[in-house]
Amino acid sequence: MISRNVLLCAASLAAFPPIASAQSEHDIHFLSEHVPESGMDAHYQALPWPGGSLERGRWDQSIDFSTAHTTTDFIDLDGPMIAFSAATGFAPGRGFELLGFYSTMDISGGSGRVDLTRGGLDGVPLDLPAPADFTNPRGTFQHYGVGAAYVREHAQASQLVMGLLLETIDAASYEMDYTIAAGADAGASGVLDHSHHATFVTPFVGWQWTRPLSRHWSWSPRFSFAYPLPPGDLDSRLTGPGFDLATPEHGDPIAIGDPYAAAGLAFAHEPSGFEVDLGSMLWFPLAEQVSHAGVDKAVMLHVAWRRASRPAGD
Repeated sequence: MISRNVLLCAASLAAFPPIASAQSEHDIHFLSEHVPESGMDAHYQALPWPGGSLERGRWDQSIDFSTAHTTTDFIDLDGPMIAFSAATGFAPGRGFELLGFYSTMDISGGSGRVDLTRGGLDGVPLDLPAPADFTNPRGTFQHYGVGAAYVREHAQASQLVMGLLLETIDAASYEMDYTIAAGADAGASGVLDHSHHATFVTPFVGWQWTRPLSRHWSWSPRFSFAYPLPPGDLDSRLTGPGFDLATPEHGDPIAIGDPYAAAGLAFAHEPSGFEVDLGSMLWFPLAEQVSHAGVDKAVMLHVAWRRASRPAGD
């Protein structure tokens, strides 16, 4: 026979509607900011390196392919990147590198219950903050740039790289639907749009050390640091019953663009020029979860093909 306590519990559960997902500890604007910033970090992690030792009149070329996927609470970002570089020497132990990259990533995901706050918008006619159910995150994220760097070679096959990137991010139709879940405006619904465009001048510095593993293989531990400047604007647009508000007309954008410290460990097959950075596969997930709260999953793969031209006169 079923006890009275069990029946009471079942009746209590039936009296309340099911919750779509657990309540996040972060508001929606905080999570939305970390999605494109995580994409930027993936590109900094996979920037190309000089393809070999510097030699006057010879260009060492690198073509790099990478793909990354991150999940920030219920918002997914994934896609590939292609990058290139060419490095040459102009004096013993000194040279320069030219580089560039391009990527288009998709924004997608599921649903989640997160606090909706004003996010810098003025005059929002809703009782906020309030928990809201967000669904159907969508959009595209483009990131591209070019740069140049000074390369200094030291003893024992190490290289110090110092340079600047001119880079642009562009998030188009970065939207999601919402419905207020509780409070005075429960049931109100609309669209949150964080589409944005920003350009940065990004100083970066890196160091790598290449050592032979065998006759055909070498390995290269490497570290780098990039700092996009100045902070860009993450615009906000919120629509709802009888209103449509957007920055900068109705408030202040959110600052976007964080520094990133990368670490990798690449293994290269010298005869073919093929290289895979296994260290990035381990470092990137850890770095994202530490630097961007709300990122639950981050994975990436970075491979490269390197080719050296013949010096002039050969």
